Amino acid sequence: MRILLAIHNAYTDHTSGAAHSMRILMQWLAEAGHEVRVLATARFDARAPGNLAQHLAEHEIAAERRPPPKGLLRAVQRPANLGPGRPSFEFTLRGVPVTMLATSAAPNTPADRFEADQFVFLLDHLLRSFAPDIVLSYGGHPVVHESMRRARARGSLVLYTLRNYGYEDRRHYEHVDHVFTTSPYLSRFYLERIGLRSTGIESPLDWGEVEAPEEMRRFVTFVNPSPAKGAMLFARLADMLGSQRPDIPILVVQSAHSAGGLNAIAGLDFAKYPHIMAAPATPRPADFFALTRILLVPSTFAEPFGRVSAEALINGIPPLVSDRGALPETVGKGGSVIALPGWLTPDSRELPSADEARPWFDRICELWDDPAAYREASERAHHEAAARFDEAVLRQRYAAYFESLGPAPGLFD
Repeated sequence: MRILLAIHNAYTDHTSGAAHSMRILMQWLAEAGHEVRVLATARFDARAPGNLAQHLAEHEIAAERRPPPKGLLRAVQRPANLGPGRPSFEFTLRGVPVTMLATSAAPNTPADRFEADQFVFLLDHLLRSFAPDIVLSYGGHPVVHESMRRARARGSLVLYTLRNYGYEDRRHYEHVDHVFTTSPYLSRFYLERIGLRSTGIESPLDWGEVEAPEEMRRFVTFVNPSPAKGAMLFARLADMLGSQRPDIPILVVQSAHSAGGLNAIAGLDFAKYPHIMAAPATPRPADFFALTRILLVPSTFAEPFGRVSAEALINGIPPLVSDRGALPETVGKGGSVIALPGWLTPDSRELPSADEARPWFDRICELWDDPAAYREASERAHHEAAARFDEAVLRQRYAAYFESLGPAPGLFD
């Protein structure tokens, strides 16, 4: 089977959960014997690198720079003063051939539309030369819809994947044959919201990126301290632990978006608690899991999947998660689900009370103080990960799903 992933995002974006999932999935499909290719742009979720060639070199990706294709200016109308087009970079990443267009224009500008035309020009070439059986995509940029339309018109089966909310308009699926999501929870959400029939498969996980040694696991860890990830609950909890249990060290793993966020919370001074440490985002989850004894995921946002919670299970690290979105489903019997107060939302800037944070505090102290309780929780985490997130299990589920795809019976109830 020939499979083309065509996305208006950077395939090598290490800040994007969707791109991360697609890299793993395309590698798995290639290793299963399918012919796969990727066409992507250089649009990053966070701040884009100043130089795409340098970005690729920093990630040890040997790439060949290609000039704009011949015939581009004859095929599309170029706005004045925009030059001959953007270069692309060709490389192979984990056995997957990738073409990455060096897009840089601001959205909804003449330059953006010209770059979109160049992307479609490259897509048309691949539709002719590679002749994919399946074209896979995600995202809401107009070029994605045009790409799916063209792929379908040339006889490819169009597969669309949903990794988040925001696609409740049925017009997104006009040129789509099948849809899969990042979790059964998200599939239920879209079925209930717009009647969309899709297949929910837990996001692919590369155990080699996740598994960490156990010798240095000494911290209660909180990742990405933003309001949506539960920063207000964590702030109250950290203050309680700092004043009552300073023997329990805390690690805060920041992201590019969340750095310094906790220090901006009015009324709390984390500098007075030396046992609270901050760390920058790491490219490999294993780097911070190697330091983590208990993981906190008090998200106020209804998580579509909860990747970091699943990764904790793989390491036998007990995750303490909120009752929002897919988190209870993700951890199953392998973690502790603790309800948040109903008023606490991603928009809340008020700290929960000590009583509202007490269940989290008590569970942390129980796991910290009782070796038998911790051992039991760790064993449950390992068991849940082996049953549901083992690579062999997920590889087989994805392989069976792709091989089952055929003529679309209709997407909506």
